[in-house]
Amino acid sequence: MRLTTALLCDSAQVQGGKLFVLGGGFDTISAQSFPVIHRSLTVAMVAQIEPDERHSDLVVELQLIDANGNDLDVRAKGRLIINTPTTLPTDLPSSVPIVSPFYNIQFPDPESYAFVITLDDIELTRIDFRVVQATD
Repeated sequence: MRLTTALLCDSAQVQGGKLFVLGGGFDTISAQSFPVIHRSLTVAMVAQIEPDERHSDLVVELQLIDANGNDLDVRAKGRLIINTPTTLPTDLPSSVPIVSPFYNIQFPDPESYAFVITLDDIELTRIDFRVVQATD
């Protein structure tokens, strides 16, 4: 499995095998004061699943870390089991949209953060972003 897409968004959902994103692709969150609680943040991804990965447990985990790599105890973990699609030849990879919403995340300081995305404890990618002090 590899990720072809991974981004932050306000909201996302999967319907009919398609990814629907609202307010996506940003890398900066502004806040008036700190610590700040961000009410809703979603990680949207598209995974490419190879034929030999189908019908097996793929353990995907997302973990929020700060600029120093400290775990902020915000995580999601799930098992994907992908069946062979009936509309594709069995030897072709499948694109699978995945969303992981997070609610009421507390950011203690204005700094850089990242969601680290792993498959079976191997890092696939990370989504870097920053939380900054608002200037107005």
